[in-house]
Amino acid sequence: MACTSGGKSDVATVPEQFPVGLRVLVVDDDVICLRVLEQMLRKCMYKVTSCSQATVALNLLRERKGCFDIVLSDVHMPDMDGFKLLELVGLEMDLPVI
Repeated sequence: MACTSGGKSDVATVPEQFPVGLRVLVVDDDVICLRVLEQMLRKCMYKVTSCSQATVALNLLRERKGCFDIVLSDVHMPDMDGFKLLELVGLEMDLPVI
Protein backbone atom coordinates (compact mmCIF):
# COMPACT_ATOMS: atom_id res chain seq x y z
CA MET A 1 0.00 0.00 0.00
CA ALA A 2 1.36 3.45 -0.94
CA CYS A 3 1.89 6.09 1.69
CA THR A 4 0.12 9.36 1.11
CA SER A 5 0.75 12.81 2.42
CA GLY A 6 -1.56 15.67 1.59
CA GLY A 7 -3.24 13.68 -1.16
CA LYS A 8 0.03 12.97 -3.03
CA SER A 9 1.55 9.53 -3.43
CA ASP A 10 5.14 9.07 -2.22
CA VAL A 11 5.71 6.05 -4.47
CA ALA A 12 8.48 6.64 -7.00
CA THR A 13 7.99 5.35 -10.51
CA VAL A 14 10.22 2.43 -11.40
CA PRO A 15 11.29 1.80 -14.98
CA GLU A 16 9.76 -1.41 -16.30
CA GLN A 17 12.88 -2.55 -18.16
CA PHE A 18 16.52 -3.06 -17.29
CA PRO A 19 19.02 -1.05 -19.31
CA VAL A 20 20.15 -3.26 -22.18
CA GLY A 21 23.58 -3.60 -23.70
CA LEU A 22 25.65 -3.21 -20.52
CA ARG A 23 29.07 -4.80 -20.85
CA VAL A 24 29.56 -6.93 -17.75
CA LEU A 25 32.69 -8.73 -16.59
CA VAL A 26 31.73 -11.62 -14.28
CA VAL A 27 34.44 -13.10 -12.04
CA ASP A 28 33.87 -16.30 -10.07
CA ASP A 29 35.99 -19.40 -9.46
CA ASP A 30 32.87 -21.56 -9.16
CA VAL A 31 32.13 -22.65 -12.74
CA ILE A 32 28.47 -23.41 -12.01
CA CYS A 33 27.86 -19.96 -10.50
CA LEU A 34 29.70 -18.40 -13.42
CA ARG A 35 27.48 -20.15 -16.00
CA VAL A 36 24.26 -19.34 -14.12
CA LEU A 37 25.23 -15.66 -13.87
CA GLU A 38 26.13 -15.59 -17.56
CA GLN A 39 22.75 -17.00 -18.54
CA MET A 40 20.81 -14.65 -16.27
CA LEU A 41 22.68 -11.57 -17.48
CA ARG A 42 22.36 -12.53 -21.14
CA LYS A 43 18.59 -12.85 -20.67
CA CYS A 44 18.70 -9.21 -19.53
CA MET A 45 20.39 -8.39 -22.86
CA TYR A 46 23.80 -7.72 -21.27
CA LYS A 47 27.06 -8.43 -23.07
CA VAL A 48 28.85 -10.83 -20.73
CA THR A 49 32.51 -11.74 -20.46
CA SER A 50 33.39 -14.29 -17.79
CA CYS A 51 36.57 -15.09 -15.93
CA SER A 52 37.31 -17.78 -13.35
CA GLN A 53 40.36 -16.02 -11.84
CA ALA A 54 40.55 -12.52 -10.39
CA THR A 55 44.11 -11.98 -11.62
CA VAL A 56 43.07 -12.82 -15.18
CA ALA A 57 40.08 -10.49 -14.84
CA LEU A 58 42.33 -7.66 -13.64
CA ASN A 59 44.68 -8.17 -16.60
CA LEU A 60 41.70 -8.20 -18.94
CA LEU A 61 40.41 -4.94 -17.45
CA ARG A 62 43.84 -3.35 -17.84
CA GLU A 63 44.23 -4.52 -21.45
CA ARG A 64 40.70 -3.58 -22.52
CA LYS A 65 40.11 -0.28 -20.70
CA GLY A 66 36.74 1.17 -21.57
CA CYS A 67 35.37 -2.18 -22.76
CA PHE A 68 33.32 -2.90 -19.62
CA ASP A 69 30.59 -0.98 -17.81
CA ILE A 70 30.57 -2.99 -14.58
CA VAL A 71 32.32 -5.88 -12.81
CA LEU A 72 30.37 -8.52 -10.90
CA SER A 73 32.74 -10.49 -8.69
CA ASP A 74 32.74 -13.29 -6.17
CA VAL A 75 34.41 -12.46 -2.84
CA HIS A 76 36.17 -15.75 -2.02
CA MET A 77 38.55 -16.83 -4.78
CA PRO A 78 41.89 -18.67 -4.46
CA ASP A 79 44.16 -16.31 -6.43
CA MET A 80 42.83 -12.95 -5.18
CA ASP A 81 39.72 -12.15 -3.19
CA GLY A 82 36.99 -9.90 -4.52
CA PHE A 83 37.81 -7.12 -2.05
CA LYS A 84 41.39 -6.87 -3.37
CA LEU A 85 40.05 -6.86 -6.93
CA LEU A 86 37.65 -4.07 -5.94
CA GLU A 87 40.52 -2.10 -4.40
CA LEU A 88 42.77 -2.42 -7.46
CA VAL A 89 39.99 -1.61 -9.93
CA GLY A 90 39.08 1.43 -7.82
CA LEU A 91 42.68 2.67 -7.84
CA GLU A 92 43.26 2.15 -11.56
CA MET A 93 39.95 2.79 -13.28
CA ASP A 94 36.54 4.35 -12.80
CA LEU A 95 34.39 1.24 -12.89
CA PRO A 96 31.69 -0.02 -10.52
CA VAL A 97 32.36 -3.39 -8.88
CA ILE A 98 29.66 -5.48 -7.23
